Amino acid sequence: MNNGEIKRKRSSYHAAFKLKVVEYAEVNNNCAATHEFCINEKQVREWQKNKTTLEDMPRSKKKCPTRCASFPELEKDLYNWVVECQQNGYIVTRTEIRLRALQMSKDDKYKSVKPSMFVASTGWCTRFMNHHGLCLRQRTKIAQKLPRDLEEKIETFPRKCCISNALDGSEDDAIFDDNTTESDDEKESES
Repeated sequence: MNNGEIKRKRSSYHAAFKLKVVEYAEVNNNCAATHEFCINEKQVREWQKNKTTLEDMPRSKKKCPTRCASFPELEKDLYNWVVECQQNGYIVTRTEIRLRALQMSKDDKYKSVKPSMFVASTGWCTRFMNHHGLCLRQRTKIAQKLPRDLEEKIETFPRKCCISNALDGSEDDAIFDDNTTESDDEKESES
């Protein structure tokens, strides 16, 4: 099945390394660069095409930012809607984001968005959230208030449940006294 071919493991390279390979290929040639750095010639050609983006990227970054928003106007307005809802204390779910996006896509404002092209899939929603740094987890801000007659309820609860002396601690002395007498008896029997 393998026909004697050695499979190479996929690896990613930093932008600084890619630029170094491109410069070497410009001085010599692509084949020399592939032998020098042990990479595929196709990669060298791809990096030469993307030289300007590689120069603009941070040197330690490995991936080119190739994917951008498909519908930038719609996504910008949708992002503003999500942020506004979250600031007002509403919880926004992925389903709500998708439904709102579909609803907005039918608006005349977004003429570039064709309803047949835009489906607002779960994958689109995930990418939208990643692009804009959205996280749907939210802390609860509104706590339940305690009743005014809380202390009275605490005092009457044992009587309602027919529990006598459960909370006043009067039975604790008897329990601790029994333990001390047993341990004293054990000490006397040992000696």
